[in-house]
Amino acid sequence: MKQLRTGRLTPPVRFIFLTLLLAAAPLRAISPDQELRRLALRQSAAKAEAWKDKRWLRLVYYEHNLFGGYRSHSVNPAFYLSRWGNISPKLELEAAVDGFFFEGNDDDSPECRFPERYNWLRAKLGLERTEFARRCASFEDWKASLNVESVSLLFAAGYLNNPSTLYGHTFLRLHTRGAAGADLLDYTVNYAATADAQSGILFALKGLAGGYPGQFSTIPYYLKIQEYHNMENRDIWGFPLYLKPDELDRLLRHCWELGKAAFPYYFFTRNCSWQLMPLLDIVKPELDLARRFRAQVIPSDTVKAVLAGSLRGTPDWRPSLWKTVEWKRSQLDEGERALVSELSRGDQAGALKRLAGLPAGIQAAVLETSADYLSWRFYARKIKKEELDKRTDPLLASRSALGQVTTFTGAPQRPASVREAHESMRVGAGVVALGDGTAYDLGWRYALQDLLDDPAGYLPDAALEMGAFRLRYEPRHNRLYLKEGRLVRVMSLSPWDDWVRRQSWEVGAGVEQADESGRRSGGSAIWTMNAGAGVSAQWQGPVRQLWYLLAQADGGIGGALDSRWRAGPGLKGGLLAEKGAVRANFEARYIAYTFGDTRPLWAGTAAASLKLSKDSALRAEYSWRGKAKEAGLYYNAFIFPP
Repeated sequence: MKQLRTGRLTPPVRFIFLTLLLAAAPLRAISPDQELRRLALRQSAAKAEAWKDKRWLRLVYYEHNLFGGYRSHSVNPAFYLSRWGNISPKLELEAAVDGFFFEGNDDDSPECRFPERYNWLRAKLGLERTEFARRCASFEDWKASLNVESVSLLFAAGYLNNPSTLYGHTFLRLHTRGAAGADLLDYTVNYAATADAQSGILFALKGLAGGYPGQFSTIPYYLKIQEYHNMENRDIWGFPLYLKPDELDRLLRHCWELGKAAFPYYFFTRNCSWQLMPLLDIVKPELDLARRFRAQVIPSDTVKAVLAGSLRGTPDWRPSLWKTVEWKRSQLDEGERALVSELSRGDQAGALKRLAGLPAGIQAAVLETSADYLSWRFYARKIKKEELDKRTDPLLASRSALGQVTTFTGAPQRPASVREAHESMRVGAGVVALGDGTAYDLGWRYALQDLLDDPAGYLPDAALEMGAFRLRYEPRHNRLYLKEGRLVRVMSLSPWDDWVRRQSWEVGAGVEQADESGRRSGGSAIWTMNAGAGVSAQWQGPVRQLWYLLAQADGGIGGALDSRWRAGPGLKGGLLAEKGAVRANFEARYIAYTFGDTRPLWAGTAAASLKLSKDSALRAEYSWRGKAKEAGLYYNAFIFPP
């Protein structure tokens, strides 16, 4: 009280007073005419209920919450002008109107921070371009530096060794005007999780729960090539979007705004592909893409959805670095391939001497292949930078001395694109012959492929299944039960290659019926998990064959088991064969459970599928599990997720 009587303010009161003074400063600085104009604009916006406009809701990423209100899913306060902007479209719009009267540096003004919001707001309120005119130097300089002529949607193929990129990655490529596709000049618009250094189960759990923030960024295209094409051995597809000039401007204005946004990143829902959908809805409102993806989102599905609303063009394909090395190797004979191996991993000096006696064209081809192979080994983390430089420098010097020599003509064989692939979701029905009668199966799988599905457009020799369920009805017993509930199954069969030395492996988890327990059908459900690693060998002939053998670790939990659990090692062997529209898989496994229920398991399948069309197939299957045997005939249809 004494301080108040002497006219002095306590520190807390002084802080509150200064805060209110600063908050009111922009409005106190405007003239009475400007204040009347501000109130008139607010009234006009309220009369038009502009805050309910779909474009405004999209620009600030509002969605209805469970209680009927709104909430924007950006978690960065810098993305809003109002204190309550994340939950109130109306207050955020009023703050945007007030932003026209900002007093200060133009670059710091709301209009320069959010150019697309204000571009829309000006049109909505019928403002002339000269009114409240500002020079947004930072934005205009950024836009000029990009000098964008066109845009492509890029799809980097899936990569099974990283749980966040199992299904691939999508982003945008900004083609620089006059660069003729030069990689060093183009940029990308990329949305990705800002993950920490953690890995393993904690990394996966945080990614599933949205524990990582996702942010947009503009990154030089050559850096993305290094990441996907070189380091992760992934093909990159580019699909032209044919944006009109006004759509292109809209894209750049909104990308500038997104630099202030951050969204929770969920690996299987709000991921890199989904977050591009609201962005493209702002650029081309007629697409209405985000509405089509309410649950899980697969990058290949978003590519198809975007391209369905665009002109059809020829996609650009950039094969992975390894695919390029493999293609060059196929052009060499056995002796030349041996020289490449020695130049890259053996006695380089001796190999260079022997190489010098060959024709110049062969020398050049061997040297180029060796340099590419060394680059691949470096990006695959098989050698360090010191060894890369030590071995590559003599190769480049020898190649330079040969001058202009023709080596390889053509290019690696172009595979089917994701646009030509079957749809990601599968539904099916079948009739099954059991030992004591007939049963009927209904199946549903969220994604994406198993060994018998046509791999065109996806990963070859791989299974990537999420959310696969099979219901069975047995009329004889009037019994309906879950035959299989597979949460996840990932299998990668990589044919052994001495240059790559990549293992084959698999992991899986889900619910299955332990029919070998001898209980009544449908009464032996257990939770099971397995993992395995081994080798595969390929034979190319009239019928392509891929043989594989995996060491396995298997475990299960459930009341159908003695001791209610089991765990132990085992072996799995099989053959994947294909010719034309027919694919067949023969597989057997033996698990010697050593803990819990120690009864061993002997099981296997013999199955074949016939591709009827891009999105339909017929499948026959015979399987045994202990003494339980069954044979079934199934029809499967692939559909776009509803």
